[in-house]
Formats: sequence, structure tokens, C-alpha cells
Amino acid sequence: MRAVGIVAEYNPFHRGHAHHLAEAKRQSGADIAAAVMSGWFTQRGEPALLAPADRVRMALAAGVDAVFLLPAFWAVRDAEHFALAGVSLLDRLGCDAISFGAETDDLPLMQAAAALLEEEPEQFREALRGLLDKGLAHPAAVSEAADLVFPGVGALLRKPNNTLAVCYLRAMRRLDSRMRPYPVRREGAYHAEDLDAVHPSATAVRLAIREERTEEALSAVPDACRPILAEAVAAGDFLFPDALDTALRYRLLTMGREELRALPGLSEGLEDRLLDAARRCASREAMLAMAKTRRYPEARLSRLMAHALLRVTQADIDSQPLPPCAVILGLTGNALPLLRRAEENGLPVFGKAADWIHLPDPWARTEALAGDLWALGRGKPAGAAARQQVLRPR
Repeated sequence: MRAVGIVAEYNPFHRGHAHHLAEAKRQSGADIAAAVMSGWFTQRGEPALLAPADRVRMALAAGVDAVFLLPAFWAVRDAEHFALAGVSLLDRLGCDAISFGAETDDLPLMQAAAALLEEEPEQFREALRGLLDKGLAHPAAVSEAADLVFPGVGALLRKPNNTLAVCYLRAMRRLDSRMRPYPVRREGAYHAEDLDAVHPSATAVRLAIREERTEEALSAVPDACRPILAEAVAAGDFLFPDALDTALRYRLLTMGREELRALPGLSEGLEDRLLDAARRCASREAMLAMAKTRRYPEARLSRLMAHALLRVTQADIDSQPLPPCAVILGLTGNALPLLRRAEENGLPVFGKAADWIHLPDPWARTEALAGDLWALGRGKPAGAAARQQVLRPR
């Protein structure tokens, strides 16, 4: 058995994901595909549109053979650490290959970028310090400094999927992974709001659902997934980020400065900006617009706000740098050998949530709260994460 791994959000699963899945299997020669998927919250710090169960059902219907959880504790992180956690799980699950989408499929250039960012030669560090001192945001400074050392790398890093792809390659170097990487060239724009049914973006699909353009949204997903999405939309079983605005404002307004300073990566007096935004703004979107700075763009602030809601601190993050176990969300019979590989690699694997939800680990506590918050946004009872079961294809 040969397995290819994918780190994904599938928020929701659409035709672009189906194309990537097919190419991942074709290029790697894999018999099965395993996905590590974020659960209730996404990497940007927003609640997922659909509950994990619906997204898992869509993935299985589309041909993914196994879906494992990337808990919110690691899913709501910057690209570097999001990728590190995902690669760590796929590697210990025994995947032979990893595949990811990118604006370019120039693997040697991406590997050169990964080596540069991991090794950080003195020329690069000096250039980066100078650019940061001039007030450039960190991503822009990294791109410019990289171009000075290795022309072409900077342009590569200015594209969001390329940046994440390089982070996967950096993680593989850091973990000494034996997986072979297979980049798949992404067609269409990553955050495009106009819905292209052939090369859709998840952003455009979510927007179509929000604007009640249901048929357009359904046209962007594979035929096998369409009934699942249609059922969720018809039942109103989905969530937009602003559903938790009131809970977020309450949380920020009741946090003391010391509690705010304990959030992951918070510095430079940003706690005062967050408190001021919570007092003066009525929505999360307005808070993000008011509090953002060059050093703290909206995506980073959005993750900070999610960490506040999820009660995640820097001390928590430091205590568990990598996932200590795998949680199965969905599985086909084809993927059972993967579980044996995980056992051989010493990776504990949990099935139903009752087996892990009472663990004393910070990640388990955070995941349970993530499910409760998603349910709160939907006006449903708490305990959503605790009721998760391993799903099988229908």
C-alpha cells in the first residue's frame, strides 16, 4: 500500500479540492489518500462554515480514504506551525508522500526557499533585520530579503499557497520526514469572490451560500458531495464568522491586560489596541480593521481573537509543540493498513471522541471548547465535540 497525505480545511470541499486529490494520487502513485483536516476552527482563526462531520462526509464521498483531525490547538496557527503539525501527523501515520496545492509546481525552487528560511544564512538575517527596522510587515520583509540572497524566491513567497507549500517543505526538513513531496499547480485565484464553477475558491463558495445563491454554490462542488452540502444549507446547519461576534466582544472586554498578554505571540502593547477595539466596535470585522497594524495584519489578529475565545495561551502552545496523537474523523476499509503503520510508529490513534475528550492535555480541552463555541454560534447545546464518531462512507 502506498499512501499520500494532504493537509486541508475543506471549508467546504469543492471541485478544486477534487482536482488536487486526483492529481495527488496520480502523481504519487498512491493507492489511498489520507487527509489531516482542521475541525471547528480554521487556520485564519474563523469558525468553519460546516461542522467537521459534514466536511468529512464530503471528503469521503469525493474519494479521500481517511480523514484525521488537526485540532484547533494547531489549526489556528500561522502557516509555519499549521504546516508543522499537519506534516508531523502525516509522517507518523506512515504516509509515503505528501501533496499540496501551490501557485507554482516548481519543486526545486520551493525546496530552495525552504532551505533558505530554515538555515537563515547571515546575509538573509541582516537583510531581514534592516527591512523590519524600516517598518515593513514581516511577510513582505521576508520576501524582499529572500530575493536578495536567492533571486526568484521572493516572488514565490508573495503567493499565499506557495508560502504554505514552502512551510510544508520546511516542516519536512525539520522533522527529517521521508515523505516525498508532490506539488499540484493551483488553478484559479485563492481568495477570489467571483464563483468559477470549474476552478472555484472556498471563499467564493462560502460567499455564495451567505448570499443565498445556493445553486451557484452547489455547482462548485463535485456531484458526489452535492447532496451533503445541499442538506446542510437547507437545514441552516452552517456558521459564518460573525455568529460569534458577541461572544468574542464579551470575552475581550472581560479579559484583564495580563490575561491578554498571555495570548500566543502578543507583544508591543497590542492588548490595549484589542481592548479599545472591543469597546468601540460592534463587530469582529470592525475590530480587525481598527486594531490591525503593519506588524499585525488581519489574519494574525483574527488568530489572536480565536485564541482569546478558545482560552489558548503561549504557555499552552509551548507545552505541546506537536500533536501527541491522531484522532480519526472518517475512514474507509482501504485505509485500515494506515492505522497499523501508525501503531508501528508509536502514534496513539483515537476513534470516538469519548476516548480523548477527557484527556488533561491543553489540546483536548481546546478542541472541546471549539465544538461548544461552534454550537453556541448555531444556537445548539454544548457538547458537539464530545458526540463525534468515526464516519464511514454511506
